[in-house]
Amino acid sequence: MQTPFCLALGRWEAAVLQELQDVINDISAEVGVPTSLTDTRLNSIVFGPHEDTGIDSVRRQALLLRSTPEWVREWFGRYGIDKAVGPVRIPADPERGLASRVVVPARYASTTCGYICLLDVHHELDETRLSTVVDAAQELGRVLYLDQQARYSDADLLADLVRGSAAVRGKAAARLSEQGRFPVGWPITVLFLRPLGGATSGMDALEHWLWRDHGALPRGALRCLDPEGAVILAPVPPTAVPAHAQRIVDHLLAGNHDLPELIVGIGDAQSDLHDAHLSYEHAHLAARAAMVWPETGPVCSWDRLGALRVLIGTPGHVLRYLMDPRVALLIEGQPSHAGLIDTLETYLDSGCDNQATAARLHVHRGTVYYRLEKAAALCGMDLSDGLDRLALHLGIKLLRLLESKAD
Repeated sequence: MQTPFCLALGRWEAAVLQELQDVINDISAEVGVPTSLTDTRLNSIVFGPHEDTGIDSVRRQALLLRSTPEWVREWFGRYGIDKAVGPVRIPADPERGLASRVVVPARYASTTCGYICLLDVHHELDETRLSTVVDAAQELGRVLYLDQQARYSDADLLADLVRGSAAVRGKAAARLSEQGRFPVGWPITVLFLRPLGGATSGMDALEHWLWRDHGALPRGALRCLDPEGAVILAPVPPTAVPAHAQRIVDHLLAGNHDLPELIVGIGDAQSDLHDAHLSYEHAHLAARAAMVWPETGPVCSWDRLGALRVLIGTPGHVLRYLMDPRVALLIEGQPSHAGLIDTLETYLDSGCDNQATAARLHVHRGTVYYRLEKAAALCGMDLSDGLDRLALHLGIKLLRLLESKAD
C-alpha cells in the first residue's frame, strides 16, 4: 500500500497540512476508495492511502508529477464542478486512462476552495456513503479558505512594499520587520515572472501556480500578482546573492508542467527592506528586456544587462528622439532591409566575429561580408570605427525596443 503524503501548498505550516492529511485519511478509511484533495485547478494537495492496483493512469500521473493535464480539467469542467455545491459524478474516459470519479467541492463562505476527488471504479459510492465526505468537505473548505485569505494578506503587504508610495512602503517594511519574516542581515531580491506573450490564459495558469509550494522558496518569501505577471520577494544569503537568486529561479521552473512559457527578471539585491521597490523595478525592467531582446533571456538579471539598462529604463517618448539618423536610414528600408539589420545585429552581438555570425545565421561567410558592406553603404557608417559600431548597435537595440509590444 502506498502511504499517504502531503504536497505543501503556499506558506502553510506543517500542522495545517497534517490537519488536511488527517481528514483525507479519515475519508479514505470511511468510504474505502482512493481519495485526494486538490486545489481549484485539480492539482493535488494531499492524498489518502492508494493501492497501486486500484488507481488509474491519471491519478498515478498526479502522484508522480503533482499536476493535472489540461484535458482532465476540461473533462471535469463539462460536468459543472466549478459551479457545483454538492457531489458531482465524473464518467470514465478509458481511452485516456481516466476511471470514473465522484468530485465533492470543498466550500466555505460561498467560495469553492478545492475538491475532494474519490475514485469510484465500481460505482459503489451512494448518497449514504458520500454524506461523510460532504460533511468533511465543509471543514476542508474552511481550512483552505482561511489559508487563502492569509496568502492574500501577505500578497497585499508585498504589493504595498514594492508598488506603494514612500509612506506606504515604509509601513509595509516596518510590519514585515516586526514579524521577523526574513533572517537578520540577509539581503532581499525580487523576481518578476511574466508569461511570454502576456496571454490571458498564461496569466490564469501563472496565478494558480503562484500559490503552490515549489520547494525552492526560502522561508519568509512573499509573492503577489502584478498586472503583467507575478512578483516573488525572497531573502538571499549575503555571501551568495547572484548565484542563490539564480538557483531559486531554476528550482521554481524545474518540472512545473502547468506553467506557461515564462520570462523571468531578477532584480539587484537590496540590504534594506525599505529599498525592496528598487529590486522590483529592476526585476520588472529585466523581464521586459528579455521580452524585447531574446538573447538576454529567458532569465534576465538586471546586473548583467549592462548598457541595455539605459535603453530599457528610458521612457518611450524620449527613445524616439535618440535614434541616430543614419541608423534610421536602414529602418526606413524595411522589410527589404530586414536581413541586413538582422545580420548587423548578430555581427555586433558576437563581437564582430564574422565566422560566428555566419554560423548563427546559417549562411556563408561571404554572404555576411556582402550584407555588412551593403548595410554600411546604405547608412553611410564605417564598421571599422568604434563609435559608428556603437551607434549601430544601440540603434538596432533601440529599434527592437520601439517595435516591441512591451513598450
